Amino acid sequence: MQGVRVHVTGSAALDCEGDLLRSAHKFVRSFVQEAIARGAGLVLGAGSEPYGDSGEPCIFDWTALEEIAAASDPAPGWPALRPERFVVAASQRALTQVPQRRTDIWAKCCKRTDFDLSVSPAGWRMGGIIRERQVLRGDVLLVVGGGAGAEHLAELYRDEAKPVIPIHVDLGAIGHDGSGGSRYLHDQALASPGTFFRLREGSGSAAARLSALRLTPGTEGEALAKEVANLLANLLPSRAFYVRLLATEHAEFPAVERFFRAVVDDVVKGRGFAPYEMGRGSPEAAFMNVEVFKGLHRAALVVVDLTGVRPNCTVELGYALGRRRRVVISARAGTELPFDYDKLPIYIWDDNGSPNEQISAYRNWLDRNIDLPPLVE
Repeated sequence: MQGVRVHVTGSAALDCEGDLLRSAHKFVRSFVQEAIARGAGLVLGAGSEPYGDSGEPCIFDWTALEEIAAASDPAPGWPALRPERFVVAASQRALTQVPQRRTDIWAKCCKRTDFDLSVSPAGWRMGGIIRERQVLRGDVLLVVGGGAGAEHLAELYRDEAKPVIPIHVDLGAIGHDGSGGSRYLHDQALASPGTFFRLREGSGSAAARLSALRLTPGTEGEALAKEVANLLANLLPSRAFYVRLLATEHAEFPAVERFFRAVVDDVVKGRGFAPYEMGRGSPEAAFMNVEVFKGLHRAALVVVDLTGVRPNCTVELGYALGRRRRVVISARAGTELPFDYDKLPIYIWDDNGSPNEQISAYRNWLDRNIDLPPLVE
């Protein structure tokens, strides 16, 4: 889970049974503690905190933010050069609705060195816009209750090929909408788990693991939190799609191949991604161009090396930037790029230094640049 941001979302109906809602809050609190201890980040919302008939809050954001505020700053286990471990996306209006009893918690979060607040433009309050911003920053979605908003988030995450983990619990929804929130999504996922998440080989049955994620008034929150965290740790790594020189007859090919095998692979795997490169592994489409753009469309990270300045590579770079993927760009020293170096962050590499020095330098650069905002929002 290290380096992975988990987006926790959901809500409960105002008339939700008190013992069940208390169990849900205990689970969320325990999960946030577990996630932080394992080096994960979080994506949340912020704003008002409506209370139900039982006297318990009907949303979980402040339960999670309370644990973030209590964590050491910076919290351990996150890449040191990569900021923004804890991300809140909210509208400007929502920020005016922070409850008085939560102002100290909010102030502590905002002062953290590993915290980022993403605020929509003035006057924008549409939930769909906020959700799209959250999906850009999250890596995995964890759904607890909720209604139409949670179901929409699950749809957005699945469209991005990002895992969705729904908890089977009948909390209802604060807006009394949707088809059942996480309970509905859990039923869907049990029937077709591969469309919600995929596990590493040797991690057991996805359906069997998912079936254990059930929350009732008697559920032990810490045990369920560990169960969910263990499942997240067993998820198949997100794909890093390589865009690079592949023509073996090109004079630069040997150097590019050494750079990727000795440096890029090591760093990308170490940051929790699974490298994917055309020509290595079984093809997934009949035509290479289709496979390339399918891969770019849903890649969690696009690694672009412009050494050799192949036209196809620049086209694929443009697609990835327009698709608002995480993109990191590199080129061998001496490459004449088709744009100025200062227009986009570019890692310039050469063959000098030991393998460990080259790996360390590239890792540090990637950590600083992997979360840059898209060109246009």
